Amino acid sequence: MKRGRGRARRQDRKRATDLRHLELLDQVDEDADGEEPQDGPTGWQTSTATMAGAARLARIGVWAALLAGPLLGGAALIDGSTTDAAARPTPSASSAAASGTGPAGFAQLYVRAYLAAGNGTENSVTPYYSGTLALNNPPGARTAATTVVMASTQVSPGYWSVTVAADVVAHPQGGSATDTGLHYFQVGIQATGPATAGGAQQGTGPVGYTATSLPAEISAPSSLRPGALVYGASTLSSTDPAQSTVSGFLAAYLTGTGQLGPYTTPGAVLTPVTPAPYSAVAVAGISDDNPGGTGGSTAVPADGTLRRVLAQVNATSSAGTFSLDYALTLRARAGRWEVSVLDPAPRLSAGATTAAPSPAGGATKTPVAATAAPATTTTP
Repeated sequence: MKRGRGRARRQDRKRATDLRHLELLDQVDEDADGEEPQDGPTGWQTSTATMAGAARLARIGVWAALLAGPLLGGAALIDGSTTDAAARPTPSASSAAASGTGPAGFAQLYVRAYLAAGNGTENSVTPYYSGTLALNNPPGARTAATTVVMASTQVSPGYWSVTVAADVVAHPQGGSATDTGLHYFQVGIQATGPATAGGAQQGTGPVGYTATSLPAEISAPSSLRPGALVYGASTLSSTDPAQSTVSGFLAAYLTGTGQLGPYTTPGAVLTPVTPAPYSAVAVAGISDDNPGGTGGSTAVPADGTLRRVLAQVNATSSAGTFSLDYALTLRARAGRWEVSVLDPAPRLSAGATTAAPSPAGGATKTPVAATAAPATTTTP
């Protein structure tokens, strides 16, 4: 780029010189045109006319050079830019952020193997940890019913700290299995290979993982109090038109009774749960985002008006009756409410933030009841 600018400056200086030359040629032309004829030989008169013609030709050449100057200067800049760009190294594609997916998956497998291993079966852990290992507990004294990665942090290039939550089941000798609740284990995982596999190498290469120590059991992550939702108090009422819409929609959605079409906005893409997990659904409460509440109003506003509701339902199956919450967006049309969107999560109030964490003391030993989130659907 610097070489290109230097060429452009030289072109500017040359154009300035040509302009001065052009002014001199114009002066010669004017002198020749205003010269009076002389007595005697016509040599001077002929010479002046010749010089005037030459001046005109020279002037044409100078103007052509001046007009071409900017084009040549631009070409010089482009050439300089191209040269500099070619000389400038391009960033390597391998500079992408390292992925913790591989180390996290390896850590899950490691924790499961570690919990099930015991004295005499240490070799079941060696694919994950190659250090000296002598376990004191009997084999199978504990197992992991489920495991999930809670955190995966890169400590240094190719070295990760992974936190795994495990629902641990105890198997005492001569006794029955007991669910001891969620336990949290932190493990160090070293990775080799490219950054996309969690390693520190550039480009491609073989991938491998190893644990650097036995798992360390740690306390549970702190729990938070969620921010305020947009929904107010329950507005359940048999006279509220939204009641029949929500009840009919969720019955078709969860039990397969009827069709979704009569309860949804035209064009909404909503699919019922298949196979139907429940035989009956009863709406226990509905709250909406109307600050004043609808309070059983039978009036439906103008077409296109949106109403966001949170429905609390009791769904019954052969295993019992279970409580579920559904966040829905309703749209008014033709004097009735229709389900437009099955929201992916209840809506937070504007500016809502989580509250300070509360202590999680003893949570690692307390059984935790798992709650399943409602199925999400593609919205129009």
